[in-house]
Amino acid sequence: MLRVVSEKRRFMQRVPQPSAASGADASVSMPVGWAVGLIAAAAVVIHARSYPMLTYDDAFISLRYAQRLLEGHGLTWTEGAPVEGYSNLLWVLACALLGALGVDLVDAPVVLGIGSAIATIAAVVVAFPPRSWRNALPSLAGTMFIALAGPIGLWAVSGLEGCLVAALLAWSLVFLRPLADGRGTGWASVVKPSVPLALLCLTRPDAPLLVVAVCGFLLVQARSRAAAVRALAVGVIPGLATLGQVAFRLVYYGDWLPNTARAKVAFTLARLESGAQCVGSAASSSAALWIPALLALYVAWRDPKRRAPIALSLTLLVVWTVYSVTVTCQPFGYRMLIPCYVLLAFLVADALDWVVEQGTIAHVTAWVATLGLLALFARAQQADKNIAMAHWRKPPISVKAATVGNTLREAFEDRDPLVAVDAAGAIPFYSGLRSLDMLGLNDAHIARHHDESFGYGVQGHELGDGAYVLSRQPDIIVASVLGSGRLAFRGGREMEQDPRFHEWYRMVRIYGEHPTPMRFNIFSRVEGRVGLRRSQDEVVVPGYLFASTKGAQAELEGDILGTRFTESGEGVVEGIELAAGAWRITPTGAGPFVISARSEAGKRATTRADDDTVLNLAEPSRIQVAVKGPPGGFLTKIEIRRK
Repeated sequence: MLRVVSEKRRFMQRVPQPSAASGADASVSMPVGWAVGLIAAAAVVIHARSYPMLTYDDAFISLRYAQRLLEGHGLTWTEGAPVEGYSNLLWVLACALLGALGVDLVDAPVVLGIGSAIATIAAVVVAFPPRSWRNALPSLAGTMFIALAGPIGLWAVSGLEGCLVAALLAWSLVFLRPLADGRGTGWASVVKPSVPLALLCLTRPDAPLLVVAVCGFLLVQARSRAAAVRALAVGVIPGLATLGQVAFRLVYYGDWLPNTARAKVAFTLARLESGAQCVGSAASSSAALWIPALLALYVAWRDPKRRAPIALSLTLLVVWTVYSVTVTCQPFGYRMLIPCYVLLAFLVADALDWVVEQGTIAHVTAWVATLGLLALFARAQQADKNIAMAHWRKPPISVKAATVGNTLREAFEDRDPLVAVDAAGAIPFYSGLRSLDMLGLNDAHIARHHDESFGYGVQGHELGDGAYVLSRQPDIIVASVLGSGRLAFRGGREMEQDPRFHEWYRMVRIYGEHPTPMRFNIFSRVEGRVGLRRSQDEVVVPGYLFASTKGAQAELEGDILGTRFTESGEGVVEGIELAAGAWRITPTGAGPFVISARSEAGKRATTRADDDTVLNLAEPSRIQVAVKGPPGGFLTKIEIRRK
């Protein structure tokens, strides 16, 4: 009997024992696994809530597509020919689904973002299930590095798809590990990773690059014809999802590429340099994560049974980093680098899973070192300016943009104006008005209107076509993010040099209150839908057009946007075309007002208080009307009637 037991013990020593990374003995580890997951989930929620919500204006572009889909307008940003101005289809559809279920659309991306961050943490726990607290270090380290990563916390509440990408990639890795190390042999092992990879392709148009890398890696690893078939089969469902989206894009939008790619992607040395700087900055603040991740290279050399999963994560890390440097790395929040943080967390967990088996001293050292690195990582993430900048504007720009959008909606919704914007997110979303994206993300003409400077400026802010914008005759132009009145981008600068812009538009200073009190500027077309109203014998000049000088600002009183005189100031409207004849000019509002009018020929008329002003014109003329109001006075309109 003793001989049999001895032979069995020697046999078991020769057979490789399952590690935590293999997912074996998961039932024993469930209580500890749940505890690790809850600790990391609580950490990521606390971390995410430290950032202001929906700080990124582009998040509202996705929400506008979801909003219009729910309203029955399809996947469109505005009226007219549809344009694919999003690069996150599944995210848009998920937000719309939550909206259809009764969740406020503004809350939907936060629910999805935090939920996706927690799902990412759950994937790490499933990949590295702890059998006891003594063996919990791999899953605890992997999950806590994810929970403390600045990009994860920031984008969990900033409104875009970064955390959904993290979750889908993490679960893909969970299901790919058996295939990578040769344990997965059935078709279930192929389908399981294919589903999250397919969803990943629907979330990001560049995700097929990861699928190609996965299939290529598995094909190189294959030691049999069956394994090679499985390697290629992993890409079938993601490939069908990608082809389906391309077919939809061709039929619905009439284009092979998303409009965002045409407006952003350029292969230039300047873009390569900025991408390298972006990745370098992220790597610098993540050094405490890179150190244990690099240990995985040593582990792969020493331990053959862990080599394949580590090599898979490392391959995807290299592929995505190179892609980010070349094409798409943007500094704010490192959103496009989120896959790198997930892959590094898996490498850390793989490395520590080996270390905890190397004896008590190595185990204790690993615990102490990991806790120290987590503390350093958290501190460095908070200090990184590209993450910390989310806190710099209080309230965030998107909150102020919401005030702009709400004010324009309340003032002009019944006029159905066309609003041209540089910031295509929160202002169109909250206003609900027809819009024109002057930077081209949601405009097919501008996205294709490149010149030799394309690829050398700020990605997504380089394009513009002033002549095209003026040809569309927008009723309102909101320049820059918050209506500063500065025509800072290319299209605005071109318009400023066009005489038609100065003839057609007047800058108006507006005060809005909801959700935050602020002043902003718009350029209003004098003869547009929100400008003069004409009949044969009458011209009505909206009062708000006179809020053009210091001491006067446009405000809403009820649903009327008029000019409030904050001090004894004067508002002027020029270029009002009148036919020949005698015209009576009458102000309406809480006065008294002083009206003065003159024509291009020098004819003048002036009156005080609320008496009418009469201007006689011997021939058709363009006139100027000036209004002086008392402090607190509110001008709703000027009526010009033929006598």
